[in-house]
Amino acid sequence: MAAFSCRTRDASGSVVERMIHAGSQREALSILEESGLFPIKVAKVRGQDAATSATATDAARPARWRIGRRVKRRDLMRFTLQLGSSLSAGVPILTVLESVREQTGSEALRAVLVQMIIDIGSGEPLSDAMRRHPRAFPVVYCATIAAGEKSGSLEQVLENLAEYLEAEIEMRSDVRSAVLYPAIVICTLFVAITILVVFIVPRFATFYSGFDVELPLVTRILVSGSTALANHSSFVLIGLAALTIGGIRLARIDSVRDVLDRTLLRIPVIGHMVETAITLHVVQMLGLFTQAGVPVLEGLETISTATANSKMRKDLLAVAEGIAGGETLTGSMEAAGCFPPVARQMLASGESSGTLERACFVVARHYKKELHYLTKNLATLIEPALTLVLAVVVLFVALAAFLPMWDMVKVVGK
Repeated sequence: MAAFSCRTRDASGSVVERMIHAGSQREALSILEESGLFPIKVAKVRGQDAATSATATDAARPARWRIGRRVKRRDLMRFTLQLGSSLSAGVPILTVLESVREQTGSEALRAVLVQMIIDIGSGEPLSDAMRRHPRAFPVVYCATIAAGEKSGSLEQVLENLAEYLEAEIEMRSDVRSAVLYPAIVICTLFVAITILVVFIVPRFATFYSGFDVELPLVTRILVSGSTALANHSSFVLIGLAALTIGGIRLARIDSVRDVLDRTLLRIPVIGHMVETAITLHVVQMLGLFTQAGVPVLEGLETISTATANSKMRKDLLAVAEGIAGGETLTGSMEAAGCFPPVARQMLASGESSGTLERACFVVARHYKKELHYLTKNLATLIEPALTLVLAVVVLFVALAAFLPMWDMVKVVGK
């Protein structure tokens, strides 16, 4: 593939000079026309100039730290919508990418689009250009785009991807709203206990030390804890930091991560919500792949790489192995214990009737409603446990503070 130095004019009449890579001068002219540029001069670069042009092209690439930043899901959804609608209207892909680059407010996405314009202008397919940026375009996203390119239904695939991203954003918003109340209560309780132990309890301890009264056990425990924390606060902070870093590194070990993921699914209320969210996510992706014409086996293998929960990832790989061995999707799911029974029954019905794609979206709608119900009522379900914890803490502090006063009143009365 050769390099061509191009002098062009855009729609506004401004002169634009750029370097592109193409197999021939005719292909270079086609690329320029698809970009909405009128060619003035197109010259093939030879020898040292070609090396220089490659260096210039690399220099035009955005900074790597910008490309490495994660693109927000909402920005990706807007990009997908605009790309799909523009391609449906017959707008060339490079023109669309340039337009989105100028309009987007995301610096991370803008840097990625600059790189993509260079890569696609050099002849790379859209899916390959996206795969270079895994923090912007997930594995499932790129695989679906590749399937749309192969089947010639890229516009429809982009529309389906936009719907999938919108549903994912809505699901994350529901989960975030559900855990907000418990998180606020726990953080407030932690701050209140810290202030109490560090500032209030030492004053009580100084006050009580002036009386010849033996302090109750709960008071001695609270005072001892406060004194230890005040005298060794630096060690406590270092210990907490070490435990946090060690816990994060330990959780990255596959065997430990597997135990944690399985334990998470067994926690009452929380486990059911996590299982519902994982099932919804996987079934949505499976329906998306099926609709794009990706074989079930290939789709399951790709989805497994994009699934965070290790138990579900192993279950999906087991299902894929079963299908590769000649079993049906339903039989493989039952053998692996993948998905809840309700989801397996719905998918089995779709597989037997040849409407697996439709069955996937029916299951997704079912679990989307269930997840919305669970997240909406999570605060109500957790509230009794939070109330019990608050009651125990308040009772402990009240006893530690007021029992010595009762003892002193008895001493004074004598």
